[in-house]
Amino acid sequence: MMTHIIFSDYRNPAAEQAYEIAWDFLARTGAICDEFDACVFLAQRITVMVEEGLTNRIRMANRAISEYQRHAEERDDLVRGGGRYAEGR
Repeated sequence: MMTHIIFSDYRNPAAEQAYEIAWDFLARTGAICDEFDACVFLAQRITVMVEEGLTNRIRMANRAISEYQRHAEERDDLVRGGGRYAEGR
């Protein structure tokens, strides 16, 4: 099992805390099926939030959690639906 990456953004120290909060919550609730996917997803989303000017670690963590949960649901729907997403591209 892979250990999640350490995320850091020198522009916003709260980003690292937001990443850790989101990761810990998702891991404790069993929402993470693919650790690499979760690492990349959270890091990308939090980086976008920093670029948007967000600085509140709790707000960033909550948004990252919600977006990851939506991402995981969509991924699960695609798996159950037989990969229709790939056919439509």
